[in-house]
Amino acid sequence: MRKLSLLILALIYVNAIDPTMVQLGTAKLDELNQSNLGKMILELAQTHAEMRGPLDDLVTAIGDLENELTAELQQLDDDYTRSTNQHAATQESLDIQIGQTEINIFNQKDFIDAILLPSIDQTNSKIDRLNGYINDNRDNLSKETVNRQKQHQQFLDRVSEHQSAISAVDEAIQLINALINGNISFAEKGTINQAIERINTKTQKTNTVHPIVQALMSLTQNFSDQEQAKKIRDLLSDTRNQLVASLNQETADENQIEQTWVERQKTLNTEYQEFKRSVLEATYVLATYQSKLKSTREALAENENDLQSFKDSLQQDKDAQAQETQIYNELKSQYQIQLQTTRNAKEFVNSAEFSNVIRQKLNQGGLI
Repeated sequence: MRKLSLLILALIYVNAIDPTMVQLGTAKLDELNQSNLGKMILELAQTHAEMRGPLDDLVTAIGDLENELTAELQQLDDDYTRSTNQHAATQESLDIQIGQTEINIFNQKDFIDAILLPSIDQTNSKIDRLNGYINDNRDNLSKETVNRQKQHQQFLDRVSEHQSAISAVDEAIQLINALINGNISFAEKGTINQAIERINTKTQKTNTVHPIVQALMSLTQNFSDQEQAKKIRDLLSDTRNQLVASLNQETADENQIEQTWVERQKTLNTEYQEFKRSVLEATYVLATYQSKLKSTREALAENENDLQSFKDSLQQDKDAQAQETQIYNELKSQYQIQLQTTRNAKEFVNSAEFSNVIRQKLNQGGLI
């Protein structure tokens, strides 16, 4: 600027005044007066002319001003280009982050809806089903235990019946032997009747044995032949053997039933333990799914926050770029106007009519 003010002063040294040239120069002066920079240049030219400085200094100063404006405009363009590139890189990065985050959100929602929630429902249903199996297992064990106890009691009752029947048959055999051996006389009806009554009482609970024994014993009241008594004794012995065999079979059957029951208890208890183990496994799996659901939802919420943050940052960067572009365009326009004004001034200073116009304007009171 200092050089400009010095150089503009050289305009005073032109002496010849051409009216046409003066008219053209006046128009250019008016044009320069339209801008602040033009006015400043004219002020410097006027000062320079009043001080009678060399014209070359004014031309050099205007040239320096043109170079400075050109350099500053180039710097503005370079800064804007760098800023534009930086915005482009930032926005590209944000677009990538937004896209990746949206993919992550989609995958996390799909993972929750398509895998985790159905798996949790299925595992809960499995646990409920297993608990139902456990309850059924324990109910079956309880019911079958009661039935087995009843069954065993029935066996004990049958044993008692068999033992009573065998005891009655033994007493009947003893009575017959006493008759055969002469220890009791066939004429001692009272003794015989008492023995038969005791035998009947013992065999009443044995539906199969009681009628047989009762029939055989009733015959002892109507005979006195020892051969007949021996036949009755043999029949009673056969009956006793059958009773013993039946008791042995009852005992064998009970042992088999007991063994089967023991195996059944083992099976039920094994099933119960397996169901319990399955419940524990399913509970662990359920806890794993629930933990994964919690962490996935937390990650989803974080990604949703990040997505909003990325979108906000992208918008802010676009807004900042738009503002910078507006400022750049305004500054560039101003620089271009100033640069054009400087070039016009330079061209005017180098023109033939400049000195004539300067002298005339100075004589009229000034350039401005």
